[in-house]
This record gives sequence, structure tokens and C-alpha cells, in this order.
Amino acid sequence: MSRQHGSTLLELVVILAISAVLCAVAVPGVAAVRSVFAAGAAAERLALVLRVAQARAQAHGAAVRVSVAGDGCYVVCDVRPSGARPVARGELGANVDSTYPGGSLEFAAAGWPTLPGGASPRAGHFTIGAATAGRAVVVQLGGCVRCT
Repeated sequence: MSRQHGSTLLELVVILAISAVLCAVAVPGVAAVRSVFAAGAAAERLALVLRVAQARAQAHGAAVRVSVAGDGCYVVCDVRPSGARPVARGELGANVDSTYPGGSLEFAAAGWPTLPGGASPRAGHFTIGAATAGRAVVVQLGGCVRCT
């Protein structure tokens, strides 16, 4: 008498059910980890944009404005007496909140962060993905830009 090797239909259904339960538990955790990494990458990108704008202001001897919308879209503009001229645009890929009114700040010719049209330095921060990871980009009074 020969004995057949293999799996029964019931065994396959049980394995599929266990796999479905494991996936249902694991997928939300993976999504949360992904949002943390996305917020971190967006914060690093914004810090780079701010540092480049600051260096541009110092190199050209004129103010440079960075405006960041709540949806993460940003615009970098050279500020001239005749008006602002956009030099770069982009998206961060995450929502952004800011302590700067309207999400805008200017770097003066010396590299100090100021409010648009202002002359005195102003510190502040941008919070990236506050609903998930809450990474922050801090602009210090002396002009140092860092991620926390």
C-alpha cells in the first residue's frame, strides 16, 4: 500500500488564515515606520533648502526668502527692490507647520534669519509631519539650521 505525500485543503486554508492575521497585524506597523522615515527625510530636505538659501544670501549679498506651505511645497526667492524672483521650487512630501508667519522667512545678506521685510534676526522652527513623527527643523537666532 502506498502512502501519498502532500497537504490537504484544510491545512492550506488554515495556513492562509494565519498568514492573513499576521499581515493584518504587521501592515499598520510598517505604515507607521514608513511615515517616520518620510518625516525624517522631509526634515533633512528642508534643512538643506534653508542652508542653501542662507549661503545664497551671503554669496550674493542680498536677501533670500524661503516660503513653505502647509502641504510641504516650498519656494525660494531672491528678494530685490523690484520684487521677489523665484529661483527654486519643490515639495517636501510631508505636511509642515511653522512658527514663522505664513511659513516664510528671509535670510539677510549676512545670513541672519529674519521675518520677510524685517531687519532684526528671528529664531523659529518648522515641524514636519506633526501628526506622525513630529520632526523639527530649527533655525536659531545666529543662523544655525538643524534637525531635531
